[in-house]
Amino acid sequence: MLNESTLRYRYTQIFLLFVFCSLTYVMVQSMGPGISHFQENFFKKTFLIEKANGFRMKLGDRILPISLIGSDGWVDYTGDGNIDDFQNLKQFTNKKALLKNLNALDQYLKSQGITFLIVVPPNKATIYPDKLPEQIKSLSTRSRLDQFITLLKAHHLPIFVDLRPSLQSARQSQDVYFKENNTHWNGYGAFVAYTAIINVLKSSHPELRAYEATELKLMPAAPGAAAPDFYFAPKSPFVRTLHLSLNKDPYKIWGTDYGYNQFSSIPDSNLPTLLMFHDSFGAYYLNDYLSMNFGKSHFVHLRDTPQYLNQKAIQQLKPDVIIIEIVERDLDLITNTLINFESK
Repeated sequence: MLNESTLRYRYTQIFLLFVFCSLTYVMVQSMGPGISHFQENFFKKTFLIEKANGFRMKLGDRILPISLIGSDGWVDYTGDGNIDDFQNLKQFTNKKALLKNLNALDQYLKSQGITFLIVVPPNKATIYPDKLPEQIKSLSTRSRLDQFITLLKAHHLPIFVDLRPSLQSARQSQDVYFKENNTHWNGYGAFVAYTAIINVLKSSHPELRAYEATELKLMPAAPGAAAPDFYFAPKSPFVRTLHLSLNKDPYKIWGTDYGYNQFSSIPDSNLPTLLMFHDSFGAYYLNDYLSMNFGKSHFVHLRDTPQYLNQKAIQQLKPDVIIIEIVERDLDLITNTLINFESK
C-alpha cells in the first residue's frame, strides 16, 4: 500500500509530465507555419492571454499592459494617452496649422456647395467616467475636446456634432460602449451617434431622415467579431455595399480597412452623396448606418485622407456631404489629415 508521501510524489510527476507534454504540443503547433512567424502564430495565443489576465484579476491586479479594470468589471484602454485625455492633462496643439488647413478646406467646400461636418466619437472614459477607478479623476473642467470645439466656433469653421450629450443620455437605458476587451462603441452606441449626425445634417439637407430603431431589425454581430454584440439593419436590404479591404469582415478593423475601403449605394436614389473619412469607430457600424441615408457613400480610412481630400478627388467623387470622423484621443492627428490641402 502506497503511503501519502509516495502518492504526493507520483501526483507531482504526473503533473510535471502533463505540463511538459502540453508545452511541447503548443510549441509544435506554433512552429507549424514557420519559425519566422512564431509570435504571430503562437498556438491559442488569445485564449492563453485571456486566461492569464483572468488569473491576474482574481489575484487583485487591476492594471494590465494597455488597460485597467474599473468598477463593475469595466475595462478601459490606457494606450495613446487615453487616461491623460480623461484627466485633461493634454492640451490641444498645432492650432495655427489646423486653422490654416481647415480654413482652406472650408472655403473651397462652401464654394462647391458641399456640407462639411466634423464628428468626434468620445473616449470610452468620457461617457463612463464613473467606471474608472475612483483614484483617477479629471483635473480640469476644460477637456481637449472642449478646446477644439471652442476653436471651431470662434473661427466659424465647419459644423461640429457633439455626440457626448446623446451618448450620455442613451447609456442610462442601455450600454453604448463595450464593457470589456474593446474601446469602441457597440452597435447601439453607433446607432445613437448615427441619429445625432443625420439630425444635424437635416438643416442643410432636409431630405435626410434618421431611421428609427423600430423601422430596422436587430442583428447579431458577425461570427468572430471583436466582442459579442448586436446592431441594426434594414428589414429588407436596400443598400448595396462593396468592401474593398482584404478583410471580409468589416468589423475586424485592425490594420485592414485602410485606404478607400467601402462603397455603398442605393439603386435609383436621388439622395445626396457622402464622402466619409473615418477611423475604427466608423468601421464599427457607423459607416453602414450612414449608408442607409445616402444615394452613394464613399468610405476612406482617416490615415489616407490627404490622398482623397483634395480638389481632384472631390471633383471626381462629387460629394454633397463630407464628414471627417476622428476619435477624441486622436484629436491632434486631425492636422495631419488636412495637411497642405491648399496646394492640392
